[in-house]
Amino acid sequence: MRENPIVSGSGIRGVFGRSFTVSDAMGYAAAFGELVGPGPVVVGRDTRRSGPAVEAAVCAGLMSVGCSPVLLGVVPTPTVQLEAMAPGVAGGIAVTSSHNPGCWNALKLVGPDGVFLRAAARERLMALLDEPRRFCGFDSCGLPRVLAGSVDRHVEKVMSLPVVSTRGRPLRVVLDVTGGTASSLGPALMDAMGVEWTMINPSMTPGGEFPRVAEPTVDSLSELARAVASTGADAGFGFDPDGDRLALVADRGVLIGEEYTLALAFDHILRHTPGPVVINLSTSMLSEEAAGRHGCTVHRSPVGEVNVVEEMERRGSGLGGEGNGGVIYPLCHPGRDSAVAMAMVVSFLRENPGMTLSGWAGGFPRFFSIKTKVTGSNDFGSAASLIEKEFGPPTDCRDGLWYRKQWGWFHIRPSGTEPAVRFIGESSTPGPLEACSACFRKVFSCAE
Repeated sequence: MRENPIVSGSGIRGVFGRSFTVSDAMGYAAAFGELVGPGPVVVGRDTRRSGPAVEAAVCAGLMSVGCSPVLLGVVPTPTVQLEAMAPGVAGGIAVTSSHNPGCWNALKLVGPDGVFLRAAARERLMALLDEPRRFCGFDSCGLPRVLAGSVDRHVEKVMSLPVVSTRGRPLRVVLDVTGGTASSLGPALMDAMGVEWTMINPSMTPGGEFPRVAEPTVDSLSELARAVASTGADAGFGFDPDGDRLALVADRGVLIGEEYTLALAFDHILRHTPGPVVINLSTSMLSEEAAGRHGCTVHRSPVGEVNVVEEMERRGSGLGGEGNGGVIYPLCHPGRDSAVAMAMVVSFLRENPGMTLSGWAGGFPRFFSIKTKVTGSNDFGSAASLIEKEFGPPTDCRDGLWYRKQWGWFHIRPSGTEPAVRFIGESSTPGPLEACSACFRKVFSCAE
């Protein structure tokens, strides 16, 4: 039996040719076209070998129901989100599977507000998939066109933000773009900010894989750390393939990771414009520390960019994000954006000439964290009752089970991007969290 694609708030994804095919892409795109109605739909893709095939299928699906694809080419997902917000545009589709390996591909579906499809729209889309398509005739089908300059417009938007500093001490950075879309966005922004840059891992491998593990974490950025140390750079920026997330390497090659990205961005922005912030349930207490320095309230949301954005709207927050390196600053656009994160780091270092990135990050408390998962587990419901029996009622059950403890927190939830259940937690000392992680694995071994 053929595997089905994974459908979540972040889109529709699977292994190309196995659980995600060109037929899937065309069908979902046609249903999305009916959802948003006839009109222009911007389409961008990442650098995966299957990208052109999926892009062509998306265009066919859109045109078959009267939408006109506007082809942006190889661009980051946040660039697609920005272009989807242009007047008269009905929505956007980013052809990317984000941090998944090169054999995967996906569609990220964007509304005209620049936000990934909200719950009501997702439900309507799923209903449309079960209905027959209303295909257009020859005289009303959509027509494609190419639109250039979207990355430049993205850079211009970031440069217009009030907290961006373009003047100050000279800086040098290393960009690890892992063969992805940041190979255009990263250099363009650094040039605009007057920052000297070098790049590593600029291209995909001949076999169609990314040159390092695609997810930018401490474990995958050792080459970037060596490059920062050997060149004497002030910072290293590690991207995921579709350019919405950023992980940091500090001066001298100090690996500080993706959780610091959001905390440091909060620290810079809130010192200029304080206000409430929103993070997801799996985000580090580092962000709470950053907000607390400026007397700002922190609210948490379920995991997923759209969930953070909607909680920001409910709370009247102008700043938010996720601990995977995703900064959301609606003055630019309401989505995660590595360019915004880069600009915040550079701007802080410019405004504080006596401070290094390692010194800035080192001023935050150190927490012990565990991120692990059990793969191949599909029945979270039966395991959840065993988890509650072990740990008691959760503090928050909007997204799996989230527990706040005196020593920290931990979060157990089914993944939205792969067949797995994740355990993520953080504590001031390792002992309590290690015990909870061991118990998590024991529960799932019993549930199986």
